[in-house]
Amino acid sequence: MSFVLWYRIEIAEAEVPGLPGGAVAGGSGLGLPLAVSNDVLSGSLVIDADINVTMTDGAAVDTFEISLINLPGQVTELIKNTHAAKPVNATIHLGYFDEPTTRTTTTGQVLVGRIVSVTGSVGGDGLSRTVLCGQEEGGYLLRSTPVEQDRRVGTELVDLATSLAKAAGVQLAAGSTIGGGLRDFTVRAGSALDALGALAARADVPLVVRDRAVHLGAAVGAFTDPAPVVFDPDTNLVALSSSTAEDTGARPAFPPRPAVDDVPLPESAVLPLVRTTLELTVLGHPGLRVGQVAATTGLSGVPTGPLRLSHVVHSFRVGSGYTAQLRLIAARPGERAQVHTGVQGVVDRWRDVLDRSREDHPAVDLGEVTEYAPGADGKHMASLYYGQRPEPGVAAPSVAGPIDTAVELHDKPVVSPFAFHKTGLVTPVYPKMRAVLAHNRGDVNDAMITGFVWPDNPAHERPPNRPGDHWLALPTELGADDLPRGKGANDLTDAAGQRVIQVAALHVLVGTDSLPEVGTRPDPPTDNSITIEHQSGTMITVDSGGAVTISTADRPITLTNGSVSMKLDGSSVAVT
Repeated sequence: MSFVLWYRIEIAEAEVPGLPGGAVAGGSGLGLPLAVSNDVLSGSLVIDADINVTMTDGAAVDTFEISLINLPGQVTELIKNTHAAKPVNATIHLGYFDEPTTRTTTTGQVLVGRIVSVTGSVGGDGLSRTVLCGQEEGGYLLRSTPVEQDRRVGTELVDLATSLAKAAGVQLAAGSTIGGGLRDFTVRAGSALDALGALAARADVPLVVRDRAVHLGAAVGAFTDPAPVVFDPDTNLVALSSSTAEDTGARPAFPPRPAVDDVPLPESAVLPLVRTTLELTVLGHPGLRVGQVAATTGLSGVPTGPLRLSHVVHSFRVGSGYTAQLRLIAARPGERAQVHTGVQGVVDRWRDVLDRSREDHPAVDLGEVTEYAPGADGKHMASLYYGQRPEPGVAAPSVAGPIDTAVELHDKPVVSPFAFHKTGLVTPVYPKMRAVLAHNRGDVNDAMITGFVWPDNPAHERPPNRPGDHWLALPTELGADDLPRGKGANDLTDAAGQRVIQVAALHVLVGTDSLPEVGTRPDPPTDNSITIEHQSGTMITVDSGGAVTISTADRPITLTNGSVSMKLDGSSVAVT
């Protein structure tokens, strides 16, 4: 291999649908597209450059920094002005003079990136430097593209991932997998990259964005995607270190717990995997990418299993040459594995802390009622099983996932639309009801039962209402399984304003003087009767046998059809 370095940078307007393109000329006669190189046959400008390209795995974007030394000032201004008006790309080619393929084909292409900043400066050495910083174009597009998609029917996750990537103009790499499917699933995210990262985390599969393509699952670390060179101390290996490190990828604090005969096994510590990593410095090769499978020769103490490139830094320096700093991680094809250090490691830990904080201090959560204490005992509170361990394929665990039975919340208040001293609207609470919990200030122990939902796991059948119904349906008895059975009481007003009341017995009392003291529970009838009572003592009763009695406390009774009236007053009866 030659040690005579070669590079070429192409700077051009990015192709963006809806934006006019074309060459942009500067005052010097130079314009975009523009090629910069250290090869008189490859560039319109021949200057030196220092180049760094950093590639990483996960829901992150590859970055680049190009420092062009003594670039003419008018060209710097041209790039700045164009960048201020339109998106500009930089295509980076690296290689060696005596390897024509790196100079005449796409073999030497390291990255096509979107420029995000242009800086001009003069250093203490008297040299001017124009620094172009940016991100790999595919990752940039994914990061900056908001997505809104929904799936009302079951959909394979890989199809959803394809659609999310396509929304940003990026492809899903061949061989990508992300097992399982989702039903009634909606994605609304400010970044397609974040949405894809969330899908990958849900399915526990690796994610790599490179060369304007998204690699998921089995496409990461596939044996059909080898590194372009074998790493050997006799040919290209410059430096080596080996270590074991904990996997920094975020994992759920409460994963689904295995069970035997439907009895959950005891909780075990959630310990991160410890992975073997190799840190290599090798002679640079433009084809090195994150996610490739690495092969080594002439090294001892290297894991026998597959090694995957998880971090690549292409470093091209006028004074020190072209090298690549690599991190190799022991991981199987399609296995999610992350060992990040430095800034990325801090970011991973910070994200983990934020995710864990959100899980540990939820604003809204679910529970299952285990016990109810009524207001007669001074409470109107419920105790509940608390917490969930959703499976990856469950889109809405609030109703589609079971409630864990490991811990309980005790004596939590029930929220009402009206709650005041000795008064309020009190609704029934039964064990096995799925409760929606709101946590004041995110405090697990300061939970309030804000309402209830019908769960699908275990299944609770919903009342068969029709559009427009306002329906209170109450049980009158519970079965051995503590679920409603037998007869039901109903109060329904339909969309046409028609009302039906069905109860076992009814007592209506009218009159201020007969009202009980505030906060006194009335005694309901128990004999299948109807009683309408007035404070004067007048009463209409239908007894359990159907007999009708109208009685008053020495008050007259008048029956009329508008034409004929019959009046009972004292001991007399008059018909008029």
